[in-house]
Amino acid sequence: MKRVDASGQQMAALVRGHDWSSTPLGSTDAWPEGLKLLLSIMMGSHQPMFVIWGDEHRIIYNDGYAEILASKHPAALGMPFFEVWHEIRTDLEPIVAQAMGGESVFMSDIELLMHRKGFPEETHFSFSYTPVRDPDGSVVGIFCPCVETTGLVTSQRRLLERERDLSEALAARETLLAEKDVLLAEVNHRVKNSLQLVVSALSLQSRRIKDPATKAAFEQAISRVRAITSVHERLYKSDNPLVVEMKTYLEGLADDLAVTQEMRNRMKVEVDDVRMRTERAISLAIIVNELVTNCLKYAYPEDRPGPIVLSLVKRDGEMLELTVADEGVGMLNKEESGGGLGTRLVATMAGQLEAAVDRSATQAGFTVSLVFSREEPA
Repeated sequence: MKRVDASGQQMAALVRGHDWSSTPLGSTDAWPEGLKLLLSIMMGSHQPMFVIWGDEHRIIYNDGYAEILASKHPAALGMPFFEVWHEIRTDLEPIVAQAMGGESVFMSDIELLMHRKGFPEETHFSFSYTPVRDPDGSVVGIFCPCVETTGLVTSQRRLLERERDLSEALAARETLLAEKDVLLAEVNHRVKNSLQLVVSALSLQSRRIKDPATKAAFEQAISRVRAITSVHERLYKSDNPLVVEMKTYLEGLADDLAVTQEMRNRMKVEVDDVRMRTERAISLAIIVNELVTNCLKYAYPEDRPGPIVLSLVKRDGEMLELTVADEGVGMLNKEESGGGLGTRLVATMAGQLEAAVDRSATQAGFTVSLVFSREEPA
């Protein structure tokens, strides 16, 4: 048995000390040279390996396979293979029969329910069964190097489960986002309808008013509500009910304020590609409504023609600049140029935007500009 325990490992010593004469394999001195050579290779390897030999498929294994056997070791040494693995016999019998029939077999990550640690345990193995022949060519045994892949398979399974859970969570998130967008669109639609009711009520009331100043105040209130209504109308029609595309919106607002074609021809709207959150867009809408309305009312007295420029452009860094300018006399109305409601509204909305307001009157006309942080939504 020099070849059997050449490595000096534990299993080599157990094989050497085992009473083989009481088994069908007989004394080790009479073992075939082919079996001794296989055992020498096995005992010198860290790879789990075993040999089953003879008609009863007696098993001999190395230290690596002893760890796989767990509580079945060392009693398994020299026992019939199917007695050792009786709980998975139906899984292994066809594979053993195929190998004993002379055909090599390779199995990858095969699932086996073992009882090796005192409880049923799902395990996975990759192994090859190679027929071992005697000099006459008859198959007398099977040589099997193997590796336990239980840890790898369960890790891959957990990873797949996590990927599935993540996919389900993402799908649920997309559903919730879609539902949220539908809900927000519906909210914008209802707000728009409610504001239109307010506009209608104010318009009906305005028709009954005879006092010019009061009637003008009603018309101004209607204009302000319409500016907010138009924001919600565009949000309802938008793919993103939280964000306003300012170029389209301001062009539409200017068109609404210039009630005649002659006024529309005088309006020049220059807006960069800017997107703003709803609450900031509403503040800006109220400011634009006030400034453009004032230009239309006061800049060109006696219907003298002249341009009105509305612009919203990006500046260096993360800033935006809103400008409303004319080439006329500016706001001659004392109330509007001083501390009137319109001026206070502009100041309040500018405060919400944290904007700096600059008014300048020159011989070339009157300009109001606001500079504020861009803060574009993602």
